Amino acid sequence: MQFKDIIGHTDIKHHLVEMCQMNRLAHATLLLGPEGCGSLSLALAFAQFVNCTGDKSNGDSCGQCPSCRRFAKFEHPDLHFIFPTVNKDSSHCQSLDYID
Repeated sequence: MQFKDIIGHTDIKHHLVEMCQMNRLAHATLLLGPEGCGSLSLALAFAQFVNCTGDKSNGDSCGQCPSCRRFAKFEHPDLHFIFPTVNKDSSHCQSLDYID
């Protein structure tokens, strides 16, 4: 996902890009908002931008480099999804039990 695919959040997108361009990227960034506001999409676009190895001079990821292509398929090794879980029993608890 690229920043251009996200409707609105112009100030936030600009601030995230500026943080990277100024080498002021924190070790963690929390993007919080109500359901449906686009915070997950924004997080995915930001992660892709940070890891993009192509031309980012336009303030967005290139969408074409190997890193961007892997993000588009959700198979980049630095992309992780964490789901809250509740133990069904004490023997195991797998996030994959809840992904559906």
